[in-house]
Amino acid sequence: MRLQLRLLALTLPYLRWMLAAGLSGLFTVLAGVGLMATSAYLIAKAALHPETYLLMLPVTGVRFFGLSRGIFRYGERLLGHEATFRILGRLRVWLFEKLIPLAPAGLMRRHSGDVMARVTQDVQTLEHYFVRVLAPSFVAVGTLTLVGLYLWTFRPAFAAAFAIFFVIAGMIWPLLAMRLGSSAGAARVAALADLKRHAVDLARGLGELLVYGGARERAAALAGAADSARRAERRLAQVEGLGEAGTLLAAHAALLAALWLGVAWVRAGGMDGVYLGVVALATLSAFEAAFALPLAWQTLGAVRAAAARIFALAESPPPVQEPAASEAPAEPWPLELAKVGFRYPDGGDFALRGVSLRLDRGERLLVRGGSGAGKTTLTWLLLKFIEPSEGSISLGGVDYRRMRGEELRRYFAVVDQKPHLFAGTLRENLLLVRPKAGAEELWEALEAAQLAEWVRAQPRGLDTPLGEGGAGLSGGQARRLAVARALLKDAPLWILDEPTEGLDPVTARELTRALDRALAGRTVLAISHQELDLRFDAVLEL
Repeated sequence: MRLQLRLLALTLPYLRWMLAAGLSGLFTVLAGVGLMATSAYLIAKAALHPETYLLMLPVTGVRFFGLSRGIFRYGERLLGHEATFRILGRLRVWLFEKLIPLAPAGLMRRHSGDVMARVTQDVQTLEHYFVRVLAPSFVAVGTLTLVGLYLWTFRPAFAAAFAIFFVIAGMIWPLLAMRLGSSAGAARVAALADLKRHAVDLARGLGELLVYGGARERAAALAGAADSARRAERRLAQVEGLGEAGTLLAAHAALLAALWLGVAWVRAGGMDGVYLGVVALATLSAFEAAFALPLAWQTLGAVRAAAARIFALAESPPPVQEPAASEAPAEPWPLELAKVGFRYPDGGDFALRGVSLRLDRGERLLVRGGSGAGKTTLTWLLLKFIEPSEGSISLGGVDYRRMRGEELRRYFAVVDQKPHLFAGTLRENLLLVRPKAGAEELWEALEAAQLAEWVRAQPRGLDTPLGEGGAGLSGGQARRLAVARALLKDAPLWILDEPTEGLDPVTARELTRALDRALAGRTVLAISHQELDLRFDAVLEL
């Protein structure tokens, strides 16, 4: 219930859309009831051969209800899906905003495929809640009330019989379907998330798996996850069939009850015989509102599981506690670390401890250390992705704890050993840091990074497409593109994180020359496990 209340809270900005969709659905069902009831009256009345003018009103009613039913059905689908897509869009943005403070440190122990499943697949599962649960339940309640009142005008017993069987079809069977389908729905969500995780692993590591002969085992794990999803889907299909059968049985039982009560009432002289078909068909057609409920309620298990996974991710504690207001330094120098140490939340040994340094304007500092010395941890500390477990960091005399990470990172440009390049064009990857930069500025940055010659040689120049992760570029070209991107940002402080790692000697020398040109007059902190062929004012060993 708490999860459902939280989901309902997310729909409040779109309450009018949801209400409009619900009313359209209700009017659709009522129009169907009116169509069947009026048609029954028209046929029964016409069989008595009355004056023609006595049939004009029911004929007009049949036309009206027939046309209005189509219009209301269209409005229900249009408004319902519009409201749902707006809600899902808002939910995805809300979840992404929750993820921003977690990245990258708060997500490093989560599988990327699992995170992707929560952001896409689990959010999509919530569509069932808004389209199949909320709206049909509203329509069912409205139909029970209004059709019950209509039947009451003929005889209270008609309304009572209708209400009993409608409650069976619209509440008891859905509750049974929910109980039977809850575990299967949750299992389906978990199986699909597991399937996505295995698929991502298999796709990303296929080369290594083929080399080391592990592809069959991974494919078998993927098949196992797919089989688990299939079994859950089969169980849900069985529950769905049971729900539909139960609802159909209740609807026809209500029809028989209406006919039995109606025949007796006509014989007793309590009702004109022409209204017998009206009561019977109005009762039967009203069950249109109950047919969707068993399937709707059986999806609640999947909805609850998906919502729990989404809120669990959104409520993960951020690795950094941001201040309410950010204090900006008068100038971004010096950068100082005073006896800084960091230990990850799992309670292990310190990844970094006792680091002190000072970097003034225009200085270059090389921080050198072997594998496991804490070089990546130091980079994350400087960018405020994580906070020191001990000691302090300040920029321009302002303690990091008084600055928001978003504001702080504006002072830094980073050239990483594995720069992330987005699927798109060269131009789009450069414009990430300065969206309004003109072509001349882009070419200047590429020239300084010594990549302009290669770009000019491409048929589409700046609009050369790149694949996911920069596919189409060599390692050296990707690093130089990262240098060009950093130049466009024009930040006062540069961090070089293993800039030549993994490059062959020739490519490393070319990148070093590009960096030496780009770093002229800039303040630089380089982090590496090896010597860099660049000028540094000091070296700090970790």
